[in-house]
Amino acid sequence: MNENKTPAESPVKIKRKALYTALIAGGALLVAAAIALILAFTLPKEPGTLDEPGPVEQPDDTPSDDDDEDEEEQPGSTAVVFALPVQGGTVGTAYTFWYNSTLDRYNLHTGVDFKAPAGTSVTAAYGGRIESITDTLLEGGKVVIDHGDGLKSEYASLDVSPDLRVGGNIERGDLLGTVSAAADAMGNEYNEGEHLHFEVTLNGESVDPVAYLDLDEK
Repeated sequence: MNENKTPAESPVKIKRKALYTALIAGGALLVAAAIALILAFTLPKEPGTLDEPGPVEQPDDTPSDDDDEDEEEQPGSTAVVFALPVQGGTVGTAYTFWYNSTLDRYNLHTGVDFKAPAGTSVTAAYGGRIESITDTLLEGGKVVIDHGDGLKSEYASLDVSPDLRVGGNIERGDLLGTVSAAADAMGNEYNEGEHLHFEVTLNGESVDPVAYLDLDEK
C-alpha cells in the first residue's frame, strides 16, 4: 500500500516564512508603540496636587533708627527763626507791590522796613558769616550775612559798626550798627523816613522776611 507524503519544504521557503513572521511581529510592535503614544497624549491626566502657596513676605515700611538719623542730618530740616533786627521798632512797609513816592513809581518792595529813630541798635537776626559790607547813595550802609544752605539776610540804611569785617563770623544778636541818620542813607526810600530796610534771599531769590521772622517779639 502506498502512503501519501507531504513534500518537504525547501530551505528558501522556510527562510521567507521566517522573514515574513519577523516583519509581521515588528510591525505589530510598531503599531502597539504608536497606539501607546497616542493614548499617552490624548487621555486626560489625573490632576496633580499643587502645593499651597506660602505667605508672601511684605516689605517692612517701619522706619529704622538709621532713617531717623539721616533725616535729622539733612540741611534745612530744622526751621530757621530770625530774631527781630531792631528792638522796639515799628513795622513799616512790608514785602509787597507798592507805590514808591520817592521814585514816583510802582515796584515790588523786596523787604520789610523797621521804622526807628536814628542811632537805634541793629543786630544780626541769625548767626552766619559776613559776606559783604557796602555803602552806596541809594542803600546807605549795607551788611549781608550768609547763614548757609543758600539763606542770607541783608540790612540796609545802616551806620555799620567799625568792628565788622568781611568774612568774619557773627552770632544771632550781635551788633551790626545803628539806623542811619543821613538824609540820603536810603535814597530810593527817602520819603519813608529813618528806618532799617531788612531783606532775605534764598538761593539768590528774594523771599518775604516774614516767613522767617517772629513778629510777636515786637
